[in-house]
Amino acid sequence: MKNSKKLIYILSLIGIIVFGAILQSCDNYEFRYKPVEDLFQPKFVLTAPLVRSNSIAVVWYKVNDAASYTVELHLDNYYKSLYKSYTTTQTQILMDDIPYKTQFYIRVRSNHVNGEHNSQWSYTNALTEDRPPFDAILNPVERVNITETDVTVTWAVSSKNPVDSISVAPAQSAELPSIGRKLTAEEISKGEAKVAGLEKNTLYNLNIFDNNKPRRYDKPYNQVSFRSAGPSASTIIITKGMDLDAILRTNNDDPTIPEGTEYFLEAGSLFKITPFTISKGFKLTGGTQGERPQIEMNGNWNIAEGSYLSSLAFENIRFYQTIDASYFFNSGTAWKIDQITFYNCVFNYFKRGFWRHQGNGKYKEIGNFDMSYCTFDQVGGHTGPYGTFAFGSAGADNVKKAVFSNCTFMRDYYQTTDQNRNFKNLWDYGTSAYPIHLEYQNITIYDYAYNRALINIPSAVGSTLIFKNVLLASACGKVIQAIGANTTTTYGNNYTTTNYLLGASAIQGTELGVSAQNIFADPANGNLMIKDPNSPIVTNRVGDTRWLP
Repeated sequence: MKNSKKLIYILSLIGIIVFGAILQSCDNYEFRYKPVEDLFQPKFVLTAPLVRSNSIAVVWYKVNDAASYTVELHLDNYYKSLYKSYTTTQTQILMDDIPYKTQFYIRVRSNHVNGEHNSQWSYTNALTEDRPPFDAILNPVERVNITETDVTVTWAVSSKNPVDSISVAPAQSAELPSIGRKLTAEEISKGEAKVAGLEKNTLYNLNIFDNNKPRRYDKPYNQVSFRSAGPSASTIIITKGMDLDAILRTNNDDPTIPEGTEYFLEAGSLFKITPFTISKGFKLTGGTQGERPQIEMNGNWNIAEGSYLSSLAFENIRFYQTIDASYFFNSGTAWKIDQITFYNCVFNYFKRGFWRHQGNGKYKEIGNFDMSYCTFDQVGGHTGPYGTFAFGSAGADNVKKAVFSNCTFMRDYYQTTDQNRNFKNLWDYGTSAYPIHLEYQNITIYDYAYNRALINIPSAVGSTLIFKNVLLASACGKVIQAIGANTTTTYGNNYTTTNYLLGASAIQGTELGVSAQNIFADPANGNLMIKDPNSPIVTNRVGDTRWLP
C-alpha cells in the first residue's frame, strides 16, 4: 500500500514538471499570446450609400491609426468581379460617372501602415439610376451587312444627335481585341460606316459615340449586338474540289451525323449536285470572303415519306438548274418540318417552278418558311410552268407561316420571248383549308408573272395576309386572285409603275406614273437600282432595299 502511494506521488510530481516546461515553451515561442494590433472596420455614417444619377457617395467614421482606406466596387455579391478600386485618406468618397442602372456591391477597409494589420471589410451596396432619355439612333445590323471579317453600320443622321466615333467590342471574350476609331467626315454625313478586322463567328456589341459630351456614360447612343459570319466549331468545312454531293448523301444516311449539321462552303467555289430525298435536316452556308459559292443542280430536293425534320437552311449561295422540267424542291410524299430558311441566295434557270407539292392527300406541314434578301432572276421559260410556289396536295398542305422580305422577283421567261411561259404566281395555296400567315414586305417585282395573279389562298379561312412596301413594276394580273373568308389583310406603302395595268387601288397603293425603264437603272440587264435618289421609292424605303441608292 505504501509503495502504491509513493508511485502516485512520483507520477504527479513528473506531471507538474512537464506542464511547467510547456508553459515556459509557450511563453518563449510562437504559441505565446500576441496583443491585437489590427485596425477596426470602418463604420458607415449613412445606412445606405447616397446615389445621384450615375454617381455613388459613401461616408464612414474615422478609424484611429488608419493610414488610408480602400474602397472597392464589384458587380457581384461574392466580390469576385471587381469593377474599380480606390484608395483615399479621406473618410468619404464620390464614385462619379460610373455605369447607369447597375447594381454595385461595395466594401471598405481601413489600411494600417503595416499591411498585416489592415481591418476586415465593411459591406454595403447601391443601384445607380436610369440613364436620362436619349435618342436611339443606331439601327439594328442587317445580316446582309455582315461578313466574316467586317460589318457595315448605319444610324439616323441629325444635328441634334452628333456622332464622331464607333466601337465594336467582343461580347463574350476578354481575350479578343475591341475595335474603335474616329469616324470620317463622309461617314458622319452619310450615317454609315464599315468596320473591318472582326473575328469569324463572334458575338459583338456595337456602339456609336458623341465624344463632345463631358461624361463617359452619356457619350454612347443605344447599343446593338450582332454575330459575324463564319463557321462554328462543329461545322463541316467544304472547300474547292471536295465532292459536296457525295458528302451530303453519305451523311444523310449516317446515323452518327446529327440533324442540323452545317456545311460551310468556301467562297468562290462551285459544286455540282444531284439533289436527293432528304431524311434529316441540314444547313448549307456560303462563305462571304469573295463571291458567293455556286451550286449547280440537275434535279430537285424531296423529303422522305413520314419524316419529321427540324430545319432546312440555305444561306449566301447561288443555285442554278441544268435540266428543263426543273424545280428546287418537288415532293409527292407526306412529311413535317419545323423551319425552312433561305437567306441572301440567288436562283437562276429554274424553268418549270421553284417549290412544288403534289401527291393527292399526302399531308405536308411546314411550321415556318422564311426567305429574305433573295433574288429570282432568269427563271421560267417552260411550256407548262407550275409557278414560284405551287401547293397541289389536294388540300393536304399546311404552311403555318411564310414570310418574304427584301426579295426580288424578275425576268421569268428565260431563253424565250413568250411572256406566257412565266412563273405564274408568287404563292398558290391550292385547295388547302389550313389557315396561313402569309407576309410580303419590301419586295420588288419586275417583268414577272405576266398576266397572272400573284397570290391565291381561296380556301384557307381565317388566314392573315400582309402586303407592304412592295414595288410592282410588271404587267402581271391581279395581286390577289382569291382569298379565304375571314382573312385579315394589311396593305401599306405599296407603289406601282405604269407597267402594272390594273391600278394600285386593290393593294391600297400609289401609282408612280412612270415605267420600269424610267425608274430602274438598267432593268433589261437585271440592274434594278433606283435612278432618282429623290424618288418616293427611296425616301419611303419601298421594294427590295438592296436596290436603294
